[in-house]
Amino acid sequence: MWSHVIARSMVVLVVLVATVVAGVSLSGRRGDGGEALSERYCKTCHVKPLPEHLDKATWVAKVFPIMRKYMGMDALPQRDQLPHDLKAFYPAFPTMTEDEWYTVAQWYIDNAPSVLPGPPPVVVSGVTPLFNAVPIVQTVDLPLTTLARFDIPRHRMIIGDGLRNALFVTDIAGITVARVALGGPPSSVDIQADAWYVTDMGQLLPHDSAIGKLVKVTWINDKPTSTVLLDSLRRPAHVTVVDLNNDGRKDFLMCEYGNLIGQFGWYEINAKGTKKYHLLAPLPGAIRAVVRDMNGDKKPDIVVQMAQAREGLFVYINGGKGRFTAKELLTFPPCFGSSSFSFTDTDGDGQDEVVITTGDNGDYENPPFKPYHGIYVFANDGRGRYVQSSFQRLDGAYGAIIRDFDGDGARDMLSYSYFPRFDRGDIDQLRFDSRFGSTSPITWRVQGADQGRWLVSDVGDVDGDGDDDVFLGNVSMGPGVVPETIAKRWMSNNTVAMFLRNTKR
Repeated sequence: MWSHVIARSMVVLVVLVATVVAGVSLSGRRGDGGEALSERYCKTCHVKPLPEHLDKATWVAKVFPIMRKYMGMDALPQRDQLPHDLKAFYPAFPTMTEDEWYTVAQWYIDNAPSVLPGPPPVVVSGVTPLFNAVPIVQTVDLPLTTLARFDIPRHRMIIGDGLRNALFVTDIAGITVARVALGGPPSSVDIQADAWYVTDMGQLLPHDSAIGKLVKVTWINDKPTSTVLLDSLRRPAHVTVVDLNNDGRKDFLMCEYGNLIGQFGWYEINAKGTKKYHLLAPLPGAIRAVVRDMNGDKKPDIVVQMAQAREGLFVYINGGKGRFTAKELLTFPPCFGSSSFSFTDTDGDGQDEVVITTGDNGDYENPPFKPYHGIYVFANDGRGRYVQSSFQRLDGAYGAIIRDFDGDGARDMLSYSYFPRFDRGDIDQLRFDSRFGSTSPITWRVQGADQGRWLVSDVGDVDGDGDDDVFLGNVSMGPGVVPETIAKRWMSNNTVAMFLRNTKR
């Protein structure tokens, strides 16, 4: 969870009170009703995970010990020294009895599998000739690209460096033409006609300090000038600049991911510079938000992806005059690890579907690969509800870009993983599925797939030749089990990003 950023890779090393069920006591009297008790205790702040979502060893050794502290069953060392707002996450007294705890835990253990199912085999047709991989190489101590964006009008690429705390603007050959210094790691940029609006997380690793910023960057040719618009933000992951209250002025929809503490809402700044905040959700974990008319009333509604607490996709319906009503669109158990979403016409029928990737697997050491990690497509049923229409497994999935990349009239998909498997080569790091969703899709490897650990991306016609190119950012170091030779390559090859130039035209 760097951004994605971030959303979820190192962005969540622990899955707070909204992670999974509860801990286990190895002594105690077994009782009946574990499933019923799980309904009572395991749904208060997140969708209840099922026993089959994790294997027995992971429940016992990883999840339960963490959750005992969040349920007040085991005392947290030095709890009294925590700030008041963090103390609330660790109850001073047990929230359930030991007998109830044991009954719930035993139900999970009894019904969990010993081993989670492996992935289906993938038939690969070789390396796709559609993309020419151009590595963007810079002299760095460690590639840690927390932002990768195209500036389409200026035919530029934007690299946000999480160690050097700066934006580097390059041409399409990867030559740096400008640098924008920041106080902390950049996580997003909204490119507007008048300026760029950049979120600065304050520091990289998960934290709850209100030290993040929103920075306005104005340009004269390739010379930037920076101004702090908002400060004291809790690790902002994403900003959307839009007029939400129809007053003719820019508002700033802010995903303050935080860690244990965060929030989602929007800021307005009047002509005198006075700031006013409108809280939409007092929760951590907001990854990204988009503004679109969800109910056809021609008013801008808000859709946000939450990757903590009640994980999923939520819509805020615009009631006018800056008022919004929340509605759940899609929700998932916390072990799903939501990592990205988009509204995309996946089948060419003129209607947008919701594409969601789940794949964050950085919550504890040596996690299992999960059979529900991958790319989901949800179609609108015509009544405003979204129903799953397809799923493609991809362990550790962090992004899926669906376009007609090769111009044949059918949709294709480029997908990538931040927590990939390594027993099948680089096909699980980066893959290309031509004619995605058809009865005869073709799966390809992608040139340069093994040169980085891909966390962030962008898509667009940056070189102006009429087809879509792709930009990938390498966050070379993070949680997860990575073979030493591969980790060394990612961290030492100075490849901060990869430009996949579409060769169709």
